[in-house]
Amino acid sequence: MNRYFNFSLLSMVFTYLLIFIGGLVRVSGAGMGCPDWPKCFGRWIPPTSLSQLPDYIDPEKFNLVLAWVEYLNRLFGALVGLIILITFILGYIHFKKSKKVFAPITVAFFLTLLEGWVGAKLVDTVLDPITITIHLLLALVIIGLIIYSAIQAYYAIAGNFESKSSYHPHTKPIILGILICIFIEIIIGTEIRGGLDMSRKENPLIEGVILLKMLGPFKYMHTILGFTLLGLTIYLWKIVNDIKFISSSFMVNSVNFIMGLIITQIILGEALVFLEVKPLMQLFHMWFSSLLVGLSVASFTFYKISMAK
Repeated sequence: MNRYFNFSLLSMVFTYLLIFIGGLVRVSGAGMGCPDWPKCFGRWIPPTSLSQLPDYIDPEKFNLVLAWVEYLNRLFGALVGLIILITFILGYIHFKKSKKVFAPITVAFFLTLLEGWVGAKLVDTVLDPITITIHLLLALVIIGLIIYSAIQAYYAIAGNFESKSSYHPHTKPIILGILICIFIEIIIGTEIRGGLDMSRKENPLIEGVILLKMLGPFKYMHTILGFTLLGLTIYLWKIVNDIKFISSSFMVNSVNFIMGLIITQIILGEALVFLEVKPLMQLFHMWFSSLLVGLSVASFTFYKISMAK
């Protein structure tokens, strides 16, 4: 049982690393570093010189650094898939009778296979913005399922660590509201980023601030929803720390991290406007959003366990 829990944690960490690396690939412009899939320029090992390129490849499309960045991203993705497969097998061995543990890791495993297929389609569609959004959302659903399964496994191993907890009746709907808002924010954010990428290609000399203004209502919707998230999080923090109720240290720490990340995201989001949309800031802005999804799922799971007394 402990082996499953340890591998579920490993799956969670490596999936988050893969999300970060995937974001790094995009902001570095390496998304099409390999114009084919699963090979790279027709080879299982990317070429290291122009002489190794197939005859049908235009040498001007070859960039050694971008090709290897994208290929290493694929290799790391394969490693993450292998770790999730091992986690799924261990889940079957130790928790096949526990729906709360085995069902989510099973869905996560099959979504991982789907994620690999969508990754291949990204190359076929030459980084279609909608396909990119689906690719990211699938990764977030996978990480949420792994976290839910891992916490439920810990509950099965260590006992009900939420046995003394009592939460405000609004706790569950507020957490779900935060989670829904985060997903909407991520969808809008990926559309903004996709719009910026397209605008940069068409208008390479225009400053980032002007490009953002060209996106119209998307930027304002993103900002308004961000402050809505802040309001929901402040309310959640208030009811979790209300002395009339008893909150576990797991829940308190999770909500504190959510609060800190929401504030950080608002600062980063506004800084992106005034600092001409720096790619590195974009990367962390996106990755922190994925951390928020995980923390929200963890908070929801803690609440669910407290109701299982």
